[in-house]
Amino acid sequence: MKERLLERLLEVANKPFEALKDLRAKKKVIGSTLADVPEELIHAAGLHPFLILGTNEPIRVSAALMPDNCCSLARSNLELVLAYQPDFFDGFVLSQVCDTTQHLCDIWKRRFQDRYFENFLAPRQVSRPSARQWVAVEMRRLRESLGRYAGRAITDDDLRRSIRLFNENRALLRRLYDVKRRAPGLFSNREFFDVVKAAFFMDRSEHTELLKPLVQWAEGEAEKGAADGHFPAVVAGIVVEPPQIYDLLDEVGANVVADNLPTASRYIYYDVSEEGDPIEAMAERHVSRPNFSPINDQVERIYTDLIELYREYAAQAIFYIHIKYCESQDYDLPDIKRKMREEGIPMLVVETEYQSTHLALMKTRIEAFCEAVLGRV
Repeated sequence: MKERLLERLLEVANKPFEALKDLRAKKKVIGSTLADVPEELIHAAGLHPFLILGTNEPIRVSAALMPDNCCSLARSNLELVLAYQPDFFDGFVLSQVCDTTQHLCDIWKRRFQDRYFENFLAPRQVSRPSARQWVAVEMRRLRESLGRYAGRAITDDDLRRSIRLFNENRALLRRLYDVKRRAPGLFSNREFFDVVKAAFFMDRSEHTELLKPLVQWAEGEAEKGAADGHFPAVVAGIVVEPPQIYDLLDEVGANVVADNLPTASRYIYYDVSEEGDPIEAMAERHVSRPNFSPINDQVERIYTDLIELYREYAAQAIFYIHIKYCESQDYDLPDIKRKMREEGIPMLVVETEYQSTHLALMKTRIEAFCEAVLGRV
Protein backbone atom coordinates (compact mmCIF):
# COMPACT_ATOMS: atom_id res chain seq x y z
CA MET A 1 0.00 0.00 0.00
CA LYS A 2 2.67 2.51 1.05
CA GLU A 3 4.83 1.75 -1.97
CA ARG A 4 1.94 2.47 -4.34
CA LEU A 5 1.07 5.74 -2.58
CA LEU A 6 4.70 6.89 -2.62
CA GLU A 7 5.67 5.74 -6.11
CA ARG A 8 4.95 8.91 -8.10
CA LEU A 9 6.20 11.23 -5.35
CA LEU A 10 9.54 9.47 -4.98
CA GLU A 11 9.96 9.28 -8.75
CA VAL A 12 9.60 13.05 -9.05
CA ALA A 13 11.84 13.75 -6.05
CA ASN A 14 14.73 11.66 -7.33
CA LYS A 15 14.44 12.13 -11.10
CA PRO A 16 12.40 15.30 -11.57
CA PHE A 17 13.44 16.11 -15.11
CA GLU A 18 12.68 12.62 -16.37
CA ALA A 19 9.43 12.37 -14.42
CA LEU A 20 8.25 15.79 -15.59
CA LYS A 21 9.55 15.71 -19.16
CA ASP A 22 6.12 16.66 -20.58
CA LEU A 23 5.65 19.60 -18.21
CA ARG A 24 6.70 22.32 -20.65
CA ALA A 25 4.00 21.26 -23.07
CA LYS A 26 1.44 22.31 -20.47
CA LYS A 27 2.92 25.41 -18.84
CA LYS A 28 5.92 27.67 -19.01
CA VAL A 29 8.39 26.69 -16.30
CA ILE A 30 9.94 29.36 -14.08
CA GLY A 31 12.95 28.17 -12.10
CA SER A 32 13.78 29.76 -8.76
CA THR A 33 16.58 29.41 -6.24
CA LEU A 34 16.64 29.37 -2.45
CA ALA A 35 15.28 31.09 -0.55
CA ASP A 36 11.84 32.63 -0.13
CA VAL A 37 10.87 33.36 -3.74
CA PRO A 38 7.06 33.71 -3.52
CA GLU A 39 6.05 30.75 -5.67
CA GLU A 40 2.36 31.56 -5.19
CA LEU A 41 2.91 34.58 -7.43
CA ILE A 42 4.43 32.44 -10.17
CA HIS A 43 1.57 29.96 -9.90
CA ALA A 44 -1.07 32.71 -9.92
CA ALA A 45 0.35 33.96 -13.23
CA GLY A 46 -0.48 30.59 -14.81
CA LEU A 47 3.20 29.58 -14.80
CA HIS A 48 4.87 26.59 -13.15
CA PRO A 49 7.26 27.33 -10.23
CA PHE A 50 10.19 24.91 -10.05
CA LEU A 51 12.80 25.10 -7.29
CA ILE A 52 16.34 24.61 -8.61
CA LEU A 53 18.36 22.50 -6.17
CA GLY A 54 21.51 21.81 -8.16
CA THR A 55 22.99 18.62 -9.54
CA ASN A 56 25.34 15.96 -8.26
CA GLU A 57 26.72 15.45 -11.76
CA PRO A 58 30.29 16.63 -12.61
CA ILE A 59 31.00 20.31 -13.14
CA ARG A 60 31.71 20.98 -16.82
CA VAL A 61 30.73 24.57 -17.57
CA SER A 62 30.28 26.70 -14.45
CA ALA A 63 33.91 26.26 -13.35
CA ALA A 64 34.81 28.82 -16.00
CA LEU A 65 32.29 31.28 -14.57
CA MET A 66 32.60 30.80 -10.78
CA PRO A 67 35.65 30.04 -8.63
CA ASP A 68 36.22 26.57 -7.19
CA ASN A 69 35.93 27.92 -3.64
CA CYS A 70 32.42 29.21 -4.33
CA CYS A 71 29.40 27.71 -2.52
CA SER A 72 28.75 24.36 -4.16
CA LEU A 73 24.98 24.90 -4.14
CA ALA A 74 25.31 28.12 -6.15
CA ARG A 75 27.85 26.64 -8.55
CA SER A 76 25.81 23.46 -8.94
CA ASN A 77 22.62 25.42 -9.67
CA LEU A 78 24.33 27.24 -12.51
CA GLU A 79 25.81 23.99 -13.80
CA LEU A 80 22.40 22.33 -13.86
CA VAL A 81 20.80 24.92 -16.13
CA LEU A 82 23.83 25.45 -18.36
CA ALA A 83 25.08 21.90 -18.88
CA TYR A 84 22.34 19.43 -17.97
CA GLN A 85 18.96 21.10 -18.44
CA PRO A 86 19.61 23.99 -20.85
CA ASP A 87 16.16 23.81 -22.46
CA PHE A 88 13.90 22.91 -19.54
CA PHE A 89 13.28 26.38 -18.10
CA ASP A 90 11.44 29.25 -19.79
CA GLY A 91 12.57 31.80 -17.23
CA PHE A 92 14.01 32.37 -13.79
CA VAL A 93 13.40 34.26 -10.55
CA LEU A 94 16.58 34.22 -8.48
CA SER A 95 16.74 35.17 -4.83
CA GLN A 96 19.66 37.28 -3.62
CA VAL A 97 20.42 36.26 -0.03
CA CYS A 98 24.23 36.52 0.12
CA ASP A 99 27.21 37.90 -1.80
CA THR A 100 27.57 34.69 -3.81
CA THR A 101 23.95 34.68 -4.96
CA GLN A 102 24.22 38.36 -5.87
CA HIS A 103 27.10 37.62 -8.24
CA LEU A 104 25.37 34.46 -9.43
CA CYS A 105 22.36 36.53 -10.49
CA ASP A 106 24.58 38.78 -12.60
CA ILE A 107 26.19 35.78 -14.34
CA TRP A 108 22.85 34.06 -14.81
CA LYS A 109 21.20 37.09 -16.38
CA ARG A 110 24.01 37.50 -18.90
CA ARG A 111 23.92 33.82 -19.87
CA PHE A 112 20.14 33.73 -20.41
CA GLN A 113 19.33 36.99 -22.14
CA ASP A 114 16.73 35.25 -24.30
CA ARG A 115 14.56 34.21 -21.32
CA TYR A 116 12.46 35.81 -18.62
CA PHE A 117 14.59 36.87 -15.67
CA GLU A 118 14.00 38.69 -12.39
CA ASN A 119 15.87 39.04 -9.12
CA PHE A 120 14.00 38.76 -5.84
CA LEU A 121 15.67 41.09 -3.37
CA ALA A 122 14.62 39.76 0.01
CA PRO A 123 15.56 41.79 3.11
CA ARG A 124 18.13 39.98 5.23
CA GLN A 125 17.47 41.74 8.54
CA VAL A 126 13.75 41.19 8.92
CA SER A 127 13.53 42.82 12.36
CA ARG A 128 13.90 46.28 10.83
CA PRO A 129 10.59 48.18 10.57
CA SER A 130 11.24 48.74 6.88
CA ALA A 131 11.67 45.03 6.08
CA ARG A 132 7.98 44.19 5.78
CA GLN A 133 7.33 47.21 3.59
CA TRP A 134 10.37 46.38 1.46
CA VAL A 135 9.33 42.80 0.78
CA ALA A 136 5.76 43.88 -0.06
CA VAL A 137 7.15 46.35 -2.62
CA GLU A 138 9.38 43.60 -4.06
CA MET A 139 6.41 41.25 -4.35
CA ARG A 140 4.33 43.87 -6.11
CA ARG A 141 7.19 44.53 -8.51
CA LEU A 142 7.50 40.79 -9.20
CA ARG A 143 3.74 40.54 -9.62
CA GLU A 144 3.77 43.19 -12.35
CA SER A 145 6.77 41.61 -14.06
CA LEU A 146 5.27 38.11 -14.09
CA GLY A 147 1.97 39.49 -15.33
CA ARG A 148 3.66 41.19 -18.27
CA TYR A 149 5.49 37.98 -19.13
CA ALA A 150 2.34 35.86 -18.84
CA GLY A 151 0.37 38.35 -20.92
CA ARG A 152 -2.27 38.98 -18.28
CA ALA A 153 -2.62 40.77 -14.97
CA ILE A 154 -2.43 38.70 -11.79
CA THR A 155 -5.63 39.54 -9.92
CA ASP A 156 -6.14 39.30 -6.17
CA ASP A 157 -8.53 36.41 -6.78
CA ASP A 158 -5.85 34.59 -8.80
CA LEU A 159 -3.42 35.05 -5.96
CA ARG A 160 -5.89 33.97 -3.26
CA ARG A 161 -6.61 30.73 -5.17
CA SER A 162 -2.91 29.97 -5.33
CA ILE A 163 -2.46 30.82 -1.64
CA ARG A 164 -5.29 28.45 -0.67
CA LEU A 165 -3.77 25.62 -2.73
CA PHE A 166 -0.28 26.07 -1.30
CA ASN A 167 -1.62 26.39 2.25
CA GLU A 168 -3.57 23.15 1.83
CA ASN A 169 -0.46 21.42 0.55
CA ARG A 170 1.64 22.61 3.48
CA ALA A 171 -1.05 21.56 5.96
CA LEU A 172 -0.98 18.01 4.59
CA LEU A 173 2.80 17.91 4.85
CA ARG A 174 2.58 19.06 8.47
CA ARG A 175 0.19 16.22 9.25
CA LEU A 176 2.55 13.74 7.61
CA TYR A 177 5.52 15.10 9.58
CA ASP A 178 3.54 14.67 12.79
CA VAL A 179 2.92 11.01 11.95
CA LYS A 180 6.60 10.51 11.17
CA ARG A 181 7.61 11.85 14.58
CA ARG A 182 5.27 9.48 16.39
CA ALA A 183 5.72 6.49 14.10
CA PRO A 184 9.18 6.42 12.49
CA GLY A 185 8.59 2.81 11.51
CA LEU A 186 6.13 3.97 8.85
CA PHE A 187 8.43 6.28 6.91
CA SER A 188 12.17 6.51 6.62
CA ASN A 189 13.78 9.94 6.78
CA ARG A 190 14.57 9.68 3.08
CA GLU A 191 10.99 8.84 2.16
CA PHE A 192 9.45 11.71 4.11
CA PHE A 193 11.84 14.40 2.92
CA ASP A 194 11.60 13.13 -0.65
CA VAL A 195 7.83 13.63 -0.42
CA VAL A 196 8.45 17.24 0.65
CA LYS A 197 11.07 17.68 -2.08
CA ALA A 198 8.65 16.49 -4.77
CA ALA A 199 6.40 19.45 -3.95
CA PHE A 200 9.03 21.89 -5.16
CA PHE A 201 9.09 20.31 -8.61
CA MET A 202 5.66 19.03 -9.58
CA ASP A 203 2.29 20.64 -10.14
CA ARG A 204 1.08 21.57 -6.68
CA SER A 205 -2.48 20.37 -7.36
CA GLU A 206 -1.16 16.94 -8.37
CA HIS A 207 1.11 16.81 -5.34
CA THR A 208 -1.80 17.73 -3.06
CA GLU A 209 -4.05 15.04 -4.52
CA LEU A 210 -1.32 12.43 -4.06
CA LEU A 211 -0.76 13.56 -0.47
CA LYS A 212 -4.39 13.17 0.63
CA PRO A 213 -4.59 9.35 0.50
CA LEU A 214 -1.01 9.06 1.78
CA VAL A 215 -1.77 11.17 4.87
CA GLN A 216 -5.04 9.32 5.45
CA TRP A 217 -3.24 5.96 5.29
CA ALA A 218 -0.38 7.15 7.54
CA GLU A 219 -2.69 8.51 10.23
CA GLY A 220 -4.62 5.26 10.23
CA GLU A 221 -1.43 3.21 10.58
CA ALA A 222 0.39 5.47 13.06
CA GLU A 223 0.01 3.13 16.03
CA LYS A 224 1.85 0.38 14.14
CA GLY A 225 4.99 2.44 13.56
CA ALA A 226 6.38 2.65 17.10
CA ALA A 227 9.76 4.26 17.72
CA ASP A 228 11.52 1.01 18.67
CA GLY A 229 15.24 1.32 17.93
CA HIS A 230 15.01 4.95 16.83
CA PHE A 231 16.28 8.05 18.57
CA PRO A 232 14.95 11.59 17.96
CA ALA A 233 17.27 13.98 16.14
CA VAL A 234 17.28 17.50 14.68
CA VAL A 235 18.68 18.27 11.23
CA ALA A 236 19.94 21.80 10.61
CA GLY A 237 21.35 23.65 7.63
CA ILE A 238 20.16 24.82 4.23
CA VAL A 239 19.78 21.69 2.10
CA VAL A 240 20.59 18.02 2.67
CA GLU A 241 22.48 16.99 -0.43
CA PRO A 242 23.19 14.42 -1.61
CA PRO A 243 19.93 12.94 -0.31
CA GLN A 244 21.76 9.72 0.60
CA ILE A 245 22.63 11.53 3.84
CA TYR A 246 19.09 10.74 4.95
CA ASP A 247 19.80 7.08 4.22
CA LEU A 248 22.84 7.22 6.49
CA LEU A 249 20.73 8.71 9.28
CA ASP A 250 18.18 5.95 8.75
CA GLU A 251 20.91 3.33 9.08
CA VAL A 252 21.97 4.55 12.53
CA GLY A 253 18.37 4.75 13.74
CA ALA A 254 18.00 8.54 13.78
CA ASN A 255 14.41 9.73 13.47
CA VAL A 256 14.42 13.35 12.30
CA VAL A 257 11.72 14.97 14.42
CA ALA A 258 12.55 18.62 13.69
CA ASP A 259 14.63 20.74 11.34
CA ASN A 260 15.22 24.31 10.25
CA LEU A 261 15.76 23.60 6.55
CA PRO A 262 14.34 26.03 3.96
CA THR A 263 13.41 22.89 2.00
CA ALA A 264 11.42 21.43 4.92
CA SER A 265 10.09 22.99 8.15
CA ARG A 266 10.92 26.58 7.31
CA TYR A 267 8.64 26.13 4.34
CA ILE A 268 5.83 23.83 5.47
CA TYR A 269 5.15 25.35 8.91
CA TYR A 270 4.29 28.86 7.80
CA ASP A 271 1.11 29.63 5.86
CA VAL A 272 -0.09 32.78 4.19
CA SER A 273 -3.19 34.40 5.68
CA GLU A 274 -6.15 34.06 3.34
CA GLU A 275 -7.70 37.29 4.65
CA GLY A 276 -7.14 40.82 3.40
CA ASP A 277 -4.60 42.01 0.84
CA PRO A 278 -2.78 38.87 -0.44
CA ILE A 279 0.49 40.71 -1.04
CA GLU A 280 0.50 42.10 2.50
CA ALA A 281 -0.29 38.60 3.81
CA MET A 282 2.65 37.13 1.88
CA ALA A 283 4.93 39.86 3.18
CA GLU A 284 3.82 39.09 6.73
CA ARG A 285 4.65 35.43 6.22
CA HIS A 286 8.11 36.35 4.99
CA VAL A 287 9.08 38.40 8.03
CA SER A 288 7.48 35.94 10.46
CA ARG A 289 9.46 32.90 9.41
CA PRO A 290 12.38 31.75 11.59
CA ASN A 291 16.05 32.39 11.09
CA PHE A 292 17.69 31.21 7.89
CA SER A 293 21.45 31.43 7.75
CA PRO A 294 21.65 34.66 5.67
CA ILE A 295 18.28 36.03 6.87
CA ASN A 296 17.51 36.78 10.51
CA ASP A 297 15.83 39.15 12.90
CA GLN A 298 18.35 38.60 15.73
CA VAL A 299 21.81 37.12 15.23
CA GLU A 300 21.44 35.02 18.39
CA ARG A 301 18.65 33.04 16.73
CA ILE A 302 21.34 31.26 14.73
CA TYR A 303 21.75 29.01 17.74
CA THR A 304 18.77 29.75 20.03
CA ASP A 305 16.32 28.39 17.43
CA LEU A 306 18.28 25.15 17.31
CA ILE A 307 18.38 24.85 21.08
CA GLU A 308 14.62 25.39 21.26
CA LEU A 309 13.99 22.72 18.61
CA TYR A 310 16.30 20.29 20.39
CA ARG A 311 14.48 20.74 23.70
CA GLU A 312 10.94 21.01 22.37
CA TYR A 313 11.16 17.68 20.57
CA ALA A 314 13.31 15.95 23.21
CA ALA A 315 16.02 15.26 20.64
CA GLN A 316 19.22 13.43 21.48
CA ALA A 317 21.44 14.98 18.81
CA ILE A 318 21.73 17.65 16.14
CA PHE A 319 23.13 16.89 12.69
CA TYR A 320 24.29 20.12 11.07
CA ILE A 321 24.65 19.79 7.28
CA HIS A 322 27.34 22.23 6.17
CA ILE A 323 27.61 23.06 2.46
CA LYS A 324 31.27 23.42 1.63
CA TYR A 325 32.29 27.06 1.01
CA CYS A 326 28.89 28.46 2.02
CA GLU A 327 29.95 31.82 3.40
CA SER A 328 26.84 32.28 5.57
CA GLN A 329 27.26 28.92 7.25
CA ASP A 330 30.99 29.53 7.65
CA TYR A 331 30.17 32.68 9.61
CA ASP A 332 27.55 30.93 11.73
CA LEU A 333 29.31 27.70 12.65
CA PRO A 334 31.82 28.98 15.25
CA ASP A 335 29.01 30.54 17.31
CA ILE A 336 26.78 27.48 16.92
CA LYS A 337 29.54 25.07 17.97
CA ARG A 338 30.46 27.19 20.97
CA LYS A 339 26.87 27.46 22.16
CA MET A 340 26.18 23.74 21.75
CA ARG A 341 29.28 22.92 23.80
CA GLU A 342 28.13 25.30 26.52
CA GLU A 343 24.67 23.73 26.57
CA GLY A 344 26.01 20.17 26.43
CA ILE A 345 24.09 19.39 23.25
CA PRO A 346 25.63 16.67 21.05
CA MET A 347 26.09 18.03 17.51
CA LEU A 348 27.85 16.57 14.49
CA VAL A 349 28.81 18.86 11.62
CA VAL A 350 28.51 16.95 8.36
CA GLU A 351 30.34 18.76 5.57
CA THR A 352 28.98 18.06 2.13
CA GLU A 353 29.75 19.15 -1.40
CA TYR A 354 27.55 18.54 -4.40
CA GLN A 355 30.18 16.96 -6.63
CA SER A 356 32.72 15.29 -4.33
CA THR A 357 31.01 13.95 -1.23
CA HIS A 358 32.46 10.64 -0.06
CA LEU A 359 29.50 8.81 1.42
CA ALA A 360 31.61 6.01 2.90
CA LEU A 361 33.65 8.49 4.93
CA MET A 362 30.49 10.32 5.96
CA LYS A 363 28.92 7.05 7.06
CA THR A 364 31.94 6.28 9.24
CA ARG A 365 31.77 9.70 10.91
CA ILE A 366 28.05 9.43 11.63
CA GLU A 367 28.41 5.90 13.02
CA ALA A 368 31.40 6.92 15.17
CA PHE A 369 29.48 9.93 16.53
CA CYS A 370 26.47 7.79 17.43
CA GLU A 371 28.67 5.21 19.15
CA ALA A 372 31.13 7.50 20.95
CA VAL A 373 28.86 10.42 21.85
CA LEU A 374 25.40 8.88 22.06
CA GLY A 375 26.44 5.42 23.23
CA ARG A 376 24.60 3.68 20.43
CA VAL A 377 26.18 0.55 18.96
